[in-house]
Amino acid sequence: MKYIATCLLLLCFSNLSFSQNDIEKNPPKESTVFKFHPNPAQDDLFILGTNKIKSIELSDVFGNRIALYQFNKSIIKLDISEFKSGIYLIQVTDENNRHEIKKVFIK
Repeated sequence: MKYIATCLLLLCFSNLSFSQNDIEKNPPKESTVFKFHPNPAQDDLFILGTNKIKSIELSDVFGNRIALYQFNKSIIKLDISEFKSGIYLIQVTDENNRHEIKKVFIK
């Protein structure tokens, strides 16, 4: 029975093919709003936006807002030395109102 299932899977996937032309016609979309480092962080968190950053919101894992910052620049240094150690969610909204959420670990 396993042999039949394996053969069927191979048969189904053997008809799939990808070419360089398919990839060039449909390039991956840029979806990253920001990058940050270090992770885990201890004293400072450096955030780099693809565009200018409008706001940064830090929340705990339960969704409680810990801090909200307003900006109009793409490179930001946040002092996080006063935060307790743990896992936080960082949501960045850029000047085009695109937002992205990532996890950050604070020591």
